[in-house]
Amino acid sequence: MIHVKENFLDDDVIVIDVGGVLDQRSVPVLKSVCDRHLRGRRKILLNLEAVVHITREGRGFIQAIREKVSVANLPEFMRLEHER
Repeated sequence: MIHVKENFLDDDVIVIDVGGVLDQRSVPVLKSVCDRHLRGRRKILLNLEAVVHITREGRGFIQAIREKVSVANLPEFMRLEHER
């Protein structure tokens, strides 16, 4: 299960707080939220501090979206290969 909370800093920037498990069932939910804000031309800060588990699908999604959004508080267990 995933928990997504959207916090608008202003008209141009949104923080998306993500918690729980990022897996094949929750990736489409998070993708939908991110896509909606990207279409609106908002800058996104994806806060992953409360993520407790991530699967291969979740990791793939984070890797794919990193060029479009800023990622904050990436848990140690989720560090991407090029960050080690």
